[in-house]
Amino acid sequence: MMGGHHAMSGAAAWLAITTPVTVGSMNLGFGVLHMERWETLAGAIVCAGAALLPDADHHKATIARSLPPISNMVTRMIGKVAGGHRNGTHSILGILFFIFIAWLADSWSTEVDQLGVVYPGAALVAFLLISFAVKSVKFMPPLLCWVIALAAGAFVGMNAPDERAWFPLAVTVGVIVHIVGDMLTIGGCNLLWPIKIGAPR
Repeated sequence: MMGGHHAMSGAAAWLAITTPVTVGSMNLGFGVLHMERWETLAGAIVCAGAALLPDADHHKATIARSLPPISNMVTRMIGKVAGGHRNGTHSILGILFFIFIAWLADSWSTEVDQLGVVYPGAALVAFLLISFAVKSVKFMPPLLCWVIALAAGAFVGMNAPDERAWFPLAVTVGVIVHIVGDMLTIGGCNLLWPIKIGAPR
């Protein structure tokens, strides 16, 4: 799948689990987390960015082109550590790693006189994820992508919903949606990496 498709799938999955939608007698949304509209929107963009994370093992993926030349070098290193494309970052171990990073970032909070409790780690990770998501749609100038990512990242850091589990959950949903999408393609994924169960392409 292409980066834009992964991002859209992540956003759609987030909206599905956070937005209760009733059509007639049918409930089309899960409504797992109750969030305000802007919180739902921020979560959808974070989830869209997280849906690009597993491709951090590929030097030509959308995420690799997000902040050149640094992102190119980082993705090449991750690709080597992860055993190539669709191995480590597309495995159960990779999912757990991304969940741990999201949890660690969200655990960093500090009290600011004017703002109350803020979450700098979540803001920084959200900024990166949102920049990935916005850049994946490829119809905005680069400067506008960064402006949107900075604004949304600041919102995530300063406007914490009552349910703090939303941030690690958004990252988890995005990563899993990406891997499920890749598993539906011919190349597949090596879910049990580092155990070799084939040769994903």
